[in-house]
Amino acid sequence: MFNDARRPIFGVSLIALAVLTACGGGGGSDGGKTDTGTPVQPPAPTFHVGGTISGMKSGGMVLANGSDTLTLPAAATTFTMPGALASGASYDVRIAAQPPRFTQRCTATNGTGSIASASITNIKVSCADHLALVSTLAGTNNPTRVPIGSPAVFYFPSGLTLDESGNVYVADYLHSRIAKVTPAGAVSTFVGITPGQEPTDADRVLGSVEAIARDQQGNFYTLGSHTVRKISKDGVITTLAGAPEAGFADGAGSQARFNTPLGITVDASGNVYVADTLNLRIRKITPAGVVTTIAGNGVRGYLDGPALQASFGDPWGIAVDKAGTVYFSDRQLGMIHKLTPEGVVSTIVGRLGTPVLTDGRGADVTLNQPSGLAIDKDNNLYVAETAGKIRIVTPAGWVGTVAGSYPTTAPYIPGVDGTGDVATFSEPRGVAIDAAGVLYIVDRSAARIRKVVEQ
Repeated sequence: MFNDARRPIFGVSLIALAVLTACGGGGGSDGGKTDTGTPVQPPAPTFHVGGTISGMKSGGMVLANGSDTLTLPAAATTFTMPGALASGASYDVRIAAQPPRFTQRCTATNGTGSIASASITNIKVSCADHLALVSTLAGTNNPTRVPIGSPAVFYFPSGLTLDESGNVYVADYLHSRIAKVTPAGAVSTFVGITPGQEPTDADRVLGSVEAIARDQQGNFYTLGSHTVRKISKDGVITTLAGAPEAGFADGAGSQARFNTPLGITVDASGNVYVADTLNLRIRKITPAGVVTTIAGNGVRGYLDGPALQASFGDPWGIAVDKAGTVYFSDRQLGMIHKLTPEGVVSTIVGRLGTPVLTDGRGADVTLNQPSGLAIDKDNNLYVAETAGKIRIVTPAGWVGTVAGSYPTTAPYIPGVDGTGDVATFSEPRGVAIDAAGVLYIVDRSAARIRKVVEQ
């Protein structure tokens, strides 16, 4: 017979049993099923694609499989794409960014297919030298008329630009002229003093010419004697901005002042950009001749950031891309700086500290006296180092050597034509590139115009 005291105990036992049942207690495993009794499916296996790399030794490359990308350094010998793929998925691994131009070209084999039940490891990327071939387009390697009275085709040339027909226009500094060089290498005077002829007053107007640029309408812009001049395609010379007296002032036309500007370029809208070297600033000139300062605080140093607060060591060469981003070389610091349209300066090549003159990532490389700059349609930047090399900076930030070498203690003969580092330069100063990707270099001390094609 049960009494009242036993009923609560019986009630607790029923509640505990209910709780245990709800929690799975006492019932054992669910046998890989959900609460509804549906079997639990294990996650589907995933796989990767990869392979080997042979021969890569310059800069780096970028591989892509759809939106999945992988950046590889020059020392890489194997790779695995970061994205995981399921069985049955297709892949198409391709080279999205090659090593720097004029150095190597790479190809990928076995790059397409579909995943079965294992990772792909047989993709092969092979790289081979694709070197620059340097030749002399014009010049006699006689920059200073030695012996006295001997002819000199160029007299310390310093800059150059191109037209659509492949003619090269040279800032022939001490001849006080713009020389025209045809694709066949024939040299004539476009404006200024013709060597060996008695100059007229009109010939003397141009004066010494440090640098030259050309706009899309065929007008030329030159630097010399702290002045920016405009030369029409018909050879009419006018002063766009500045005056013979060195100084610093923004303003219109002759009210503006410069101090030994050495770099000049022009954008698609006809705005002229000047590396105002001894003023340690970057200047912009509208087509109407109004000068403003767009970067630099006028104090020599090194400081990135808001453009008008930035400091440089020695701004020299300058180039502008289609988006309006300005690049300029810093010869003293061995750097390349970037100025965005929003007014921010950053350093894309170079660093303070012990110089690192080998190829590699831009932030880890120091250039050796960078001067002239040019930019191609793919936003590769070409740098003339007056110390003896032509370098390239890719949009991915890799620095490679196009051609040339630095003098060593061994016998060194400047001005030698040839491929890659077999070729030598005396003093590369200005650089330009045509629509076909051919480079043209002013070799100042050798008084020659050099041409660089990809083999």
